[in-house]
Amino acid sequence: MTTNTEPQSQNCCSVPDSAAAADDGTVAFEELRGEEIPADVAAIRSTGFKLLLDTGNPVTVEDLIDATGIPAARVAEIFDAVRVRGRVEFDDQDRLIGLAGLTLAPTRHQLTIDGSIRWSWCALDAVGILGALRATGTVKSSDPHTGDEIEIGFVEGKAETEAHLFILGGYTEEGNVRQNWCSRVNFFISRRAAEEWVADNGLEGDIVAVSDISDDAAAMWQPVVDLAAPQVC
Repeated sequence: MTTNTEPQSQNCCSVPDSAAAADDGTVAFEELRGEEIPADVAAIRSTGFKLLLDTGNPVTVEDLIDATGIPAARVAEIFDAVRVRGRVEFDDQDRLIGLAGLTLAPTRHQLTIDGSIRWSWCALDAVGILGALRATGTVKSSDPHTGDEIEIGFVEGKAETEAHLFILGGYTEEGNVRQNWCSRVNFFISRRAAEEWVADNGLEGDIVAVSDISDDAAAMWQPVVDLAAPQVC
């Protein structure tokens, strides 16, 4: 079974609560809301993201220094601070290949943005990135419970689909975010499929309709694609 719906208008709605069912909170999503970050950190994040998106090539420290004018020692310091948590991704030549949820390394979540293929670390990343970019394209993924293919079309950042996604709780806990958190934030063909998978795996978090979370996800990624927006991490 394939979920493949044409993008239409999208409403900004309240987000359902957790795997248990309620519509009265967004605990796991609220854990993602960050604090303001220094201007140089914001510049590195935004510039690195743009280079990965536009070129599809690994980014060197020299690339970032040339593009931002930030000294090498400070760039290294910024990356060292987030590397241990898995919030940046490097190849075997220590070149940047993943940042702010966007990656050049194939994952379960394939993004086609204006004809170019990239990937995201998790389902929420995919929705937020295409939304913030106001991109026209698709997200292709698969339901880890049923194995069904899921394809969601976007037009100017807007998508409407029956698909749901699961947002794992505990984002603020210690550990590698990509390995421990992103790997469990997936798309599902239905709420029921998500509920069964979450129960089978003993997880806690939010199960949300993609159409309900899209605007909030786009707003969360807006600081990445627009340095003029308030910068949070």
